[in-house]
Amino acid sequence: MRRTAILCILIVLVLPAAVQGLVFGNGDQVRFDQKVDDDVFALGRQVSVNAPVKSLIAVGGEVRVNAPVEGDVISAGGTISINAPVGGKVVLAGGTVILNSSVGRNVLVYAADVVITRDTVIGDDALVSAGKVTYNGEVKGNLTVSSQQFIDNGKAGHLSYTRESSTPGEDILGFLSLAVILFSIGMGILGLVILRLTAGLFKLVEGEVRTRPVVKFLAGLGGILGGIVLTVLLAITLVGIPLALCTGLGLVAALLLSTLFVSSSLGRVIVTRIGRTMKEWQYFLLGFVILQVSFRIPYVGLVILVISLSLGFGALMYALAACRAGISGDERPG
Repeated sequence: MRRTAILCILIVLVLPAAVQGLVFGNGDQVRFDQKVDDDVFALGRQVSVNAPVKSLIAVGGEVRVNAPVEGDVISAGGTISINAPVGGKVVLAGGTVILNSSVGRNVLVYAADVVITRDTVIGDDALVSAGKVTYNGEVKGNLTVSSQQFIDNGKAGHLSYTRESSTPGEDILGFLSLAVILFSIGMGILGLVILRLTAGLFKLVEGEVRTRPVVKFLAGLGGILGGIVLTVLLAITLVGIPLALCTGLGLVAALLLSTLFVSSSLGRVIVTRIGRTMKEWQYFLLGFVILQVSFRIPYVGLVILVISLSLGFGALMYALAACRAGISGDERPG
């Protein structure tokens, strides 16, 4: 059940690729108090939507939707409250989730505590996985619940309930599963932010991924192994510890970015093969979701992860070398 929820959340991240634009908001407190005729992407400690928007992707410590959303709502956070009608789908992952309004289509929730009030009417199916579920609403289609505690005072076209046993091991696995979901969503958000702020540099590295990929893979694998060895050797001596810390942090940052470049390239290749075009961030989301799902295939996923890390790392090395060569060329006297 939990694996299904994880895969569904990852897959649904690609759905915003059907929209045509994004309005970004970020900061400690992010508020939308005026109507936005576009798709909203918000990141902050507190996110409040107080005016109608076209669709919403939000990540924060506390996310409140207090105004109608025409399309889909995708959110991850500590506390998520949906207090206004949503015309499309709702996908939520967090600590506490409160559904307090109508939803036009499907609902997918993965959380510790879920409350579905009597004002909630879900137009299609709902899938809920949580430690505790309090259900007082109505689901027109199928309601599937997996939880340790289920309080049912609502209505559903068909109800399927699976009681989960509570053991320390399972609680740890549940926490790790949620952590993996949030980390994956966070990486997707990081990729979108980098693509928006440094589109030229991002596309430069992404282009290197598609140019001689075998060479980039081998170079990246060698670079990763070399970086690890160098970091260990520097850390052996007291003098080299500060440099080892810098080298190690740089290596980790490069590895985190590597799969983002590969995601964008993969999405572009797939869309190009079928004879279509998309916006840059849509290429990225498509490839990102495919990669994230692929990483979770037993045994094969580990191989795909190694290939993606090495290929992206190698492309980053070549892009940095190209930038350095260009800067050196510009500085030479004519």
